[in-house]
Amino acid sequence: MLRSLAVAATIAVTAGGAQADTTKGEMLAAQICAPCHAISPGQRSPKSDAPPFAEIAAKATYNIFTLRSFLRTPHWTSANLSLRTEDNEAITSYVMSLKPKP
Repeated sequence: MLRSLAVAATIAVTAGGAQADTTKGEMLAAQICAPCHAISPGQRSPKSDAPPFAEIAAKATYNIFTLRSFLRTPHWTSANLSLRTEDNEAITSYVMSLKPKP
């Protein structure tokens, strides 16, 4: 019983942290990424060559690891983009939250 409670508490804390990261990621995306990318489902990207986040999330070749890696290197259009690790994690969490549910 006590072990079950500890596991449940850990899951709740982890889920809460993931939600906070996703919320922060959406806010950061609105500030940093929205000038080029559509950050919410159903939007069109302001720049035609910048894929919408929902499209990125839907690609089978992208996962949390590839997105983290991608965001560690500057985009070809914004060479000065340099995210802190926690901001990278938050934006990655937000993008992955847009992945279509099976």
